[in-house]
Amino acid sequence: MNFVIAMEANPFIEQLSDFQEVLLQVAPPHLIYENYYVYIEQKDADEAIGLLREADLLESTHLLIKTEGCAGEDFFDYGFQVDGETYLFADELSAFRILDGTGIQMEMALIQLEEHLVFKAANGIYFAANHYTELIMGIVKTYGVKVEFLDLDKWCKKI
Repeated sequence: MNFVIAMEANPFIEQLSDFQEVLLQVAPPHLIYENYYVYIEQKDADEAIGLLREADLLESTHLLIKTEGCAGEDFFDYGFQVDGETYLFADELSAFRILDGTGIQMEMALIQLEEHLVFKAANGIYFAANHYTELIMGIVKTYGVKVEFLDLDKWCKKI
């Protein structure tokens, strides 16, 4: 799992091919998805932010989690996939991992959680919309399963 930065540009940018050309030369993104310009390096993202602000085309910035795994039922509200790579909007998600519980308890809890999950990362970390945190806590408590919620802000600062 890695964190990357995405600039959401005003859709009007598609009509400004000269500006797009300058943006791509000055701050080439890792990828472009719809009107999101995704950057791995902060310095490149800062260049893009400056250009987009100057042109009044910056809608917002997003911290994305680039990860591998399986999409859940709510995935397309909180992430996207491009060229086999998955990106999740970190600021809209909570992340947790299962710490303890018997096999059947964990299995039953996961069946209940399944409809609320956005994504299950290959490393055993589950992602759900922020507003489901209390619901998740109630479900795992019912089945006697212990989970640990991860502080994505601290994770981001480590990387």
